[in-house]
Amino acid sequence: MTDRPTLHLTNWASRRLHGPGRKLTIMRRPRAWEHGDGRVAALIPGLRDLADVQDGTLDLDGYIARCRVHFSTFPLPPGQLWTTAGGGTPVADGDTLCCACSRANAAQGACHRVVAAELLAAAGWRVLLDGMEVEP
Repeated sequence: MTDRPTLHLTNWASRRLHGPGRKLTIMRRPRAWEHGDGRVAALIPGLRDLADVQDGTLDLDGYIARCRVHFSTFPLPPGQLWTTAGGGTPVADGDTLCCACSRANAAQGACHRVVAAELLAAAGWRVLLDGMEVEP
């Protein structure tokens, strides 16, 4: 048992790993069905960073490093992380933050949700990344 609120981070397809709360996107360019209940801007990769990694001008390590720096500029602790859901509300216990990357890619560190999970755990959340708890 923990007194830290729980966030679930996974992909849209892994519905059995979603928490009981809202489903929120952390994608820069979500497809229509990946918008969910709102966006969490603090954990969405920079547009230029995403374009650079997709066109091959930035390697994966550089992309992950840029995501870490970008995400770190926002307040991430419980009560300070916001979503556009409901016109702007705090991310809450039981919410799920989703992107499209496979669980296999995330397991290899090739997904920005891994960086998000590490930073969120350090900021005071209990984080379940693809069903596995991330240590702070």
